[in-house]
Amino acid sequence: MEIIKLPPMSNFGVNSYIVTAENMNGVLIDAPYGGESIIKTIMEKGIELKKILLTHGHCDHIATAARIAAETGAKIYIHKFDEEKLHNDRTNLTQFFSLPPIDPVENAFTVSDGEVITQDELEFEVLHTPGHTSGSVCYLLDGNMFSGDTLFNGSMGRTDMIDGSDSAMNDTLKMLYEFDRNTNYTLYPGHGQTSTMVEERQFNPYLRYAAGLRTR
Repeated sequence: MEIIKLPPMSNFGVNSYIVTAENMNGVLIDAPYGGESIIKTIMEKGIELKKILLTHGHCDHIATAARIAAETGAKIYIHKFDEEKLHNDRTNLTQFFSLPPIDPVENAFTVSDGEVITQDELEFEVLHTPGHTSGSVCYLLDGNMFSGDTLFNGSMGRTDMIDGSDSAMNDTLKMLYEFDRNTNYTLYPGHGQTSTMVEERQFNPYLRYAAGLRTR
């Protein structure tokens, strides 16, 4: 298994990741603006993209999902609560940011909390983490957590846009603070630098506040 962290894309600075199996079948985490560079990387490295896993349905993370899927044949997965954002420019925030409409995705597979998405030896567990959106998820894979816009290095996703919820985010952060403390997950967020859950439990003020602890 290899995790390829692509350079941050678009003015939003979105992180996207390609995870490859031993046979070079690949899984893409999020499909931001700038998908042509993703396709270029896939081709240069000889990866056969099989799946696109979306952490949530905002335009900066789904903008080129339809195009990449059309060019590679990859299947698209998203939490059932965010599926409608794949073809709704109001709720996916395209209109909010005054951006051109994105190509809609009409045939995505929907996932739920606890579901496992398998690609060869790779097993991604879906962890439902509402707050940034009602259908936000983290994907767990062998001690790695792809956290989208739920949890960042030292911060968290905003909750003040359509479908965001302060209370849901607080509950999610409290859950993440206690989640599987026997595993020091490497954190691969949707924006910013990588981290670990041990570091976030120690230093992330939002995570610590949700857990009822004093910030440092």
